This record gives sequence, structure tokens and C-alpha cells, in this order.
Amino acid sequence: MLSVELSVRDADGQAVVALRGELDLASTPTVAAHLIAAATAWGPSIIVDLAGLEYIGYSGLGVLVRVRKWTRENGGDLTLAAPQQQVRRILQASGLINVFAVYPSIELAMVGPGPAPALPPAAAQPRSGGGSRPARPEMRDTSCGRRRRREPAWPLPRCAAHRSRPGERAACRRRAAGGNTPA
Repeated sequence: MLSVELSVRDADGQAVVALRGELDLASTPTVAAHLIAAATAWGPSIIVDLAGLEYIGYSGLGVLVRVRKWTRENGGDLTLAAPQQQVRRILQASGLINVFAVYPSIELAMVGPGPAPALPPAAAQPRSGGGSRPARPEMRDTSCGRRRRREPAWPLPRCAAHRSRPGERAACRRRAAGGNTPA
């Protein structure tokens, strides 16, 4: 038995696929088949109505990504409309809120293909404690002229990054003191 109900309707020449219930691993093959069938019947662009979807698992997200890729290869797009708060959080946590065009209502999704309007503030801002990728560590010169990554937590002592050969550490100390190294 499927945990998601699907209904497909025509809205001004565009397919609107409404999902209700929970989109999990058991229902993903059926949902994928219906989404692709809707795209072939009504044209390459699909609007997926998420207003009735209470939960979406990672396999469900994978189906949406694969169908979006398929529709884009065929000259269309997959647009998401009216996600509930729980589904919106999952889209944010996975980073897919920035991949899909997500609209707060079906009517605004049908007006597209312009840029998606901003979602309400609760949906547009990532939750504290995650969501953004840490900045790339900067490179800095050590006293001997070699470059190494800046350690974000604590700086290592000079030349500690050059642990390959004992003689190399001594050469770094001589360079730092202003002396030349013997050849």
C-alpha cells in the first residue's frame, strides 16, 4: 500500500501533480512514473503541488531531482509549489531549496518561469547551527616562505607543518633568523 496519493490535473496547459501523504522509499517508483507520464502528456514542464505532502524522505528527494533532470533534458522544468513547513525544512537541510524553483502557491508557480519569489522569512533563512558550508581555509606564508593552510582552531608553531625531514626544520629556522641555508 502506498503512503502517498497522487492526482494529476491540467492547469492552463501545464501539468499540476498534487502529492498527499508521505513520500518515502516504498512510493518513489510510482511517483517517478506518474511525474514522467505527466511531463510526456502535458509538456515538459511540471508543477508539483506539495501542500498535502506531510513528509518527504531522501528517496523522495532523489526522485524529484531525477525527474527534474529528465524534464530539463527535454526542454522543461520541475517546479515545486506550496510546501508545508516540515517539507520546507527538509528541502532546506538538503540544500535543494536552492536547486528547485519553490513557490508559496500554485498560482505563483503557474505565472513563472521567472525567478521564484522569496518564501516567508522562516523558510528563507537557514536554521541556526548548520546549513551553510564552512569557509575555505585561507593560505598563509610560513616564516620560510612555504605556504600552508591556516589552522582555524589554533596556530601551530613555526614550521611544524614541515615534518618531512629534520634538516628541513633546521633550514626553516635559519631562514627565519635571516641566515642562508647551505646548498
